[in-house]
Amino acid sequence: MVLHRVHHQILRSHHLFEPLNEEQLDELMNASQLLNIDKGEPLFRQGEPAHSFYFVISGAVKIYRLTPDGQEKVFEVIGNRQTFAEAMMLMDTPNYVASAEAVGPTQVYRLSNATYMRLLESNSRLPFALLGKLCVRLHQRVNEIETLSLKNATHRVVRYLLTQLAHLADGGSRFELPMAKQLVAGHLSIQPETFSRIIRRLIDEGIISQEGRQIVVLDRPRLEQFE
Repeated sequence: MVLHRVHHQILRSHHLFEPLNEEQLDELMNASQLLNIDKGEPLFRQGEPAHSFYFVISGAVKIYRLTPDGQEKVFEVIGNRQTFAEAMMLMDTPNYVASAEAVGPTQVYRLSNATYMRLLESNSRLPFALLGKLCVRLHQRVNEIETLSLKNATHRVVRYLLTQLAHLADGGSRFELPMAKQLVAGHLSIQPETFSRIIRRLIDEGIISQEGRQIVVLDRPRLEQFE
């Protein structure tokens, strides 16, 4: 019950669930499944019926498609407190258009499309509240796209490290990269080699240290001003 309440509050922080009242959120969670999956375990495959969408409690999930020659193209890596596959529900798309697979030990909620849509239809104010949240989210995404388009690779990496630092609840300076550097680089739309060179430069200048996926920010002011 305690865990249920904790997850209740975590979901409440997301724009898809914030407009729901307590009774509605309880109904949605009662129709959901909490899944614990290992690295490489699929959640769904491209072409399968899209009956659910997902919320990541911890870990990370990659969204990808296979090219005709069998190569894997990763579109996005979904981290903590993010949803994925909700577009299938809102667009009334019958099948998943990509595949989803855990990139490490991951805990997710599998949420019912039918239940969520029924909640939207039963409360006339809820779709407007959701629309407002989505508009804010769209504005944030436009800003992110602009940043990715206009800023160079160094700015992207520095911004990513600062974002990871900001997620620390204790205000500390040590965090673990949530995914392999190849996936981080793909998320930032840069080459893995470029990501590694920038990290090496930050290390050489004494701004950060690294051991495996563990990053320690040694000089936050310099990191914030790093060019």
